[in-house]
Amino acid sequence: MTLFLTPETAQFRETFGVAHALMNAPMADIAGPALAAAVSNAGGLGILAADFMTPEETAAAVKELRGLTDRPFAVNVRSPARGAFDEKGAAETEEALEALKADLGCAGVRFSLPDFEKQLDVLIALKVSAVSVTFGGLREVYAEKLTAAGIRMIAAATTLREVKVMRSAQAHCIVVQGIEAGGPRLNFEVADTEAQVGLMSLIGPAARVSNVPVAASGGIMTGRQAAAALMLGAGAVQAGTVFLAAPESGAHPAHKRALQFASDSTTRLTRVASGRLTRVIANGLIEAAEEARADRAAYPAQLSVMRPVEVAARRENRDDLMEFACGQGACEARALPAAQIAEKLIRECAEAGFDL
Repeated sequence: MTLFLTPETAQFRETFGVAHALMNAPMADIAGPALAAAVSNAGGLGILAADFMTPEETAAAVKELRGLTDRPFAVNVRSPARGAFDEKGAAETEEALEALKADLGCAGVRFSLPDFEKQLDVLIALKVSAVSVTFGGLREVYAEKLTAAGIRMIAAATTLREVKVMRSAQAHCIVVQGIEAGGPRLNFEVADTEAQVGLMSLIGPAARVSNVPVAASGGIMTGRQAAAALMLGAGAVQAGTVFLAAPESGAHPAHKRALQFASDSTTRLTRVASGRLTRVIANGLIEAAEEARADRAAYPAQLSVMRPVEVAARRENRDDLMEFACGQGACEARALPAAQIAEKLIRECAEAGFDL
């Protein structure tokens, strides 16, 4: 059987030096060195999520990853938030959850995102092959630094307008995130109400206006879905939830167990975890926080209050208080080694006629 290799997929492979145009999603706390290495070793482009890592932790994780693979990989970092910090909203959320945080031993504790520019300096010094930038968009000043260092850049968009902005930023690949995707929405140029386009509706228009490959992201759990994305014009696929239950995944065991009981309608959107719309499996915390109106602060103010709750909940094994981020199609997740999952996606895509 002759497989169809699209020009966009060929371009992605050549640009990033990989055998297959498959990436794992940069899931914070979950996509660590083990998962990224497994995807890279399977021929894809593994992505290390350094979202919450200090520059020192980022450097250590990159070195650990290099000990697990000699193949190309990318590192994801979060661009600084735009606009003023919503201290009023953070204080209101803190007050609403005062008793809960006291019970967890994190009353009044706030989280701060790592220094983005120092993270970039670390990645440039370590000469990583690719950097993924999410949340705030790939701004020109950062793109220039990465370009000067010869580092490939991956950006993310949720609408056609954002794709056009990232095209101007000289990204080498633009991930288009459909509303089906698990975790936080990656919009940076449009309001949450606009950033809810379905993946199948987004891929085609995005591919037509982009001068670089677009990677389809959101609810992709099978190779047939990957093939459909390629047919619509995507040059690559970025999958997250499908890897959640893998042994290499950093997801808490309770998070992995929750997938066993997931259905096609299990997930929903909430702002509780970070202030951004986030697709999760709802639990007691989500419902209680929304009822107490403890979900009104903007990102990253809401995150600053809620991140300590997540850390404490994981430490204390409080599955009723953890964030179970995952995409639609979570019921398809299987507890297989990440390499087998990647190989299965590639094989199923080939069975549908496309060379991923």
